[in-house]
Amino acid sequence: MVTYLELFLEFLKIGFIMFGGGYGGIGIYYRVLVEEKKWISEDEFLSIIGIAESTPGPIAINAATWVGYVLKGVPGSIVATLGVIIPCYVVILGIVMSLRPYMDHWMAKAIFRGINAAVLAIILYALIKLANNALIKSGVIDWVSIVIFAAFTVLLLTLKLHPALVIASAALISLLLKLIGV
Repeated sequence: MVTYLELFLEFLKIGFIMFGGGYGGIGIYYRVLVEEKKWISEDEFLSIIGIAESTPGPIAINAATWVGYVLKGVPGSIVATLGVIIPCYVVILGIVMSLRPYMDHWMAKAIFRGINAAVLAIILYALIKLANNALIKSGVIDWVSIVIFAAFTVLLLTLKLHPALVIASAALISLLLKLIGV
């Protein structure tokens, strides 16, 4: 059983190491919550990310709130959310107060170039893990999910659709296909 302190400290730690915003945090969330702590299953994780992405607000905060709720109810959602928010506040405040004058320096640019590359690697890691779980069910390729994924990827890249429209449309298409037996 997870304690409130353990929940808070884990999300506090995640908040301090999560660079690149919510999408960069997905890989970290997966590693910690599913692989290391085993607090939630892969299926739960995928559902949580889907819900966190389709609701208003930052995905990292929404996911922390949801995981906290799943593990410890409303108090857990508050504890997890505070844990992930506090580091963001502290880091941004520190950057604004002390590093802002130096952000154009070659050394700062070099550091952030490395951070950006690492964040992309973390996002790719999360994408591969999520794709494996979302597109392959019990070792069987889910062709409907693959077609929806491919179609909306193309639509996002070409038409620049809003993510909320993509999520709602994909959910509706999937539901309609299920209703007709596909």
